[in-house]
Amino acid sequence: MLLTPDRYAETTLEELLTEASLGRIGVDHAWIGAILARDPEETARTLVTFYLEMDEEIRIDLSAEIFHLLRALRSTEGIPVYVDLLHDSDDDDPTDIYEALAELGAAAIEPLLALHGEAGPESQANVEFLLAGLRVPDPRIDALLEARLASDPGDAAINISLYGQPSFKAALEARIGTLDEASESYAHDKHELEFAIDQLSAVTVPDEPPPFDIYSLYPETAPPVFEVLEPVEMLVFLEHPGAETRRHALESLGNEQLDEDDTARIVELAESDPEVSVRSQAWQSLAGAIEDRTIREKLEAKFADAEAPAVERAGAACALAEGVISEELVAGLEELYQNAETRALALKAMWHSLDKRFGEHFPPHLEDADAEVQRQAIWGVGYLGVGHAAGALEKLFDDPDVRDHALFAYALSCPGEVSRGRAKSMYKKIFDLAGGLSAAEVEIVESAIDQRLSMHGLEPVFHPHRH
Repeated sequence: MLLTPDRYAETTLEELLTEASLGRIGVDHAWIGAILARDPEETARTLVTFYLEMDEEIRIDLSAEIFHLLRALRSTEGIPVYVDLLHDSDDDDPTDIYEALAELGAAAIEPLLALHGEAGPESQANVEFLLAGLRVPDPRIDALLEARLASDPGDAAINISLYGQPSFKAALEARIGTLDEASESYAHDKHELEFAIDQLSAVTVPDEPPPFDIYSLYPETAPPVFEVLEPVEMLVFLEHPGAETRRHALESLGNEQLDEDDTARIVELAESDPEVSVRSQAWQSLAGAIEDRTIREKLEAKFADAEAPAVERAGAACALAEGVISEELVAGLEELYQNAETRALALKAMWHSLDKRFGEHFPPHLEDADAEVQRQAIWGVGYLGVGHAAGALEKLFDDPDVRDHALFAYALSCPGEVSRGRAKSMYKKIFDLAGGLSAAEVEIVESAIDQRLSMHGLEPVFHPHRH
């Protein structure tokens, strides 16, 4: 039975977490609200247990979600999770964890002191910063800061300034007098110590942090994470009461090999679903069955039906574009392209056809105000190899909303010799033009170059085992 938001309140917390970790429900406001509405302490304990028991094989790591939920609950039960996350924060900015601990105040002292006792020298300095940031007077924290002042005055000064206890002024002034003027760190340490003295001399009231708003971090509604689901799981969502969820499920199923019964279910939705967006997507998702004569005839009939909604006809066109490109299809796509409502789908069908007759439709829309039209235009420039538009794609490298798409399309379409020997120099060119690439972007560009080679009948260079 599908787990829908109307049933969240009656569902156990363990099941809500498990279903989200499997990708079968999305993390959104309804999911968060159903969790936060429960007993805070019991909820926090369950969240901590689930976090500690998550294994590496889990589909979706809920560490961030559990951290945010615990922070919203403001329960000391969550401190073990904060501490564990600090161990793993070497490559990330742990500011959120600092803030969450600071919100707990004195209750965070004991677990942080325990962490300090277990940590190595470098990590101990970080923990001292956290303890100071609590701004809660405690003789044990005083002792740690005094010891750090003796061994690393510059670092200690920062922590003492944060700690905000005027009683440290005398120790800071005395430490300035003991600094070695011949040391390379003299100027830095003296500056930090003097700055800390000034800070402690000023009468200040620490700013209250704004209330933590977990809802601002997540969408109001979120579909299941279909990319991690198996086809048999996706099929269940064809019965979902939400039209957008049914549409997402159909979109994902369009990439899967389906048997005759499953294909028949998609045909049924294409012909009878009450929502036109779902029917349109169902027609698109039949592209993989284009060789089936009965399916093709249904697609052709829908495409030719002048009385059908334009978005349905465009959905059928997207599937037909995977087969033989008839003159009727070309003319129909030109018509759909002229309609703002169906332009994005028309462009999608055009580039799926790989028919270069459509090439000039894409460059004018690379900066289209309609995000979906723009996305299809970018992919079209790439897959149809519209080389003269590569310069326009370069400009999009600075747009975070489409950078990934632009990088992929540029690698497919930029002018230059297509050969295995030139693949790595092409990668270097894109790397430089893009101002460097993240790990995910490296994967995007390498995959695109490999695909470009494959489209020209050549063996891939970067990931040959995938082909």
